[in-house]
Amino acid sequence: MKVKEMEVEQRPREKALRYGLESLSDLELVALILQSGNKNRSVFEIASDVLKESEGLSKLMSMHVNTLMQIQGIREVKALQLLASVELSKRVIKSKVYHAPILKPEDVIEWFKFEYGTMSQECFIALYLDTKSKLISHRVLFKGTLNESVVHPREVFKEAFLQNANSVLIAHNHPSGDCTPPKADFEVTYKMVHVAMTMGVCLVDHIIVCKNQYYSFKEHKYLD
Repeated sequence: MKVKEMEVEQRPREKALRYGLESLSDLELVALILQSGNKNRSVFEIASDVLKESEGLSKLMSMHVNTLMQIQGIREVKALQLLASVELSKRVIKSKVYHAPILKPEDVIEWFKFEYGTMSQECFIALYLDTKSKLISHRVLFKGTLNESVVHPREVFKEAFLQNANSVLIAHNHPSGDCTPPKADFEVTYKMVHVAMTMGVCLVDHIIVCKNQYYSFKEHKYLD
């Protein structure tokens, strides 16, 4: 069905204005972002294909412009509109983290899952915190398979001193979707703990993040 054939109050834009964006279904929300269809396909048909190709939006954040453009009815502008909405959401979540103290995994896990949990490549991240546990900056220090030889404490704590950080939180993702730490993750964690103690910098936590779960070394008492 085309938008103009719908009852006015049921059209995505009017429905959002009257009841709020949260009242829209995934299909309606994607249709609202796309704005219009073309002479061959309605905006709802295109939106339906977006949901199908992204597996119910779960893969949208990792999709490329060219991938979206393979959907009939989507060209550069519509592909960029969709990906811009994802990028904006990511930045909103990240901004919230930068403006509040980081005291527990829940303070960062939404951001980590959104930005790193769906990545196909493993990456190692360090967050640098001030004396009030607020985020000064974050760095992606390494991409690739995590092991003790490539993730060196020197890179982590050199940046801590440059940022005048009081504490550091490290994290990495498991593209497999299983957050269970292997032996290499324990070895990296223990080395970081010992170096942090020597350097006089607090290691807040080491978090492993996946799309739908996380593992905190602090919560499992491995940093005590």
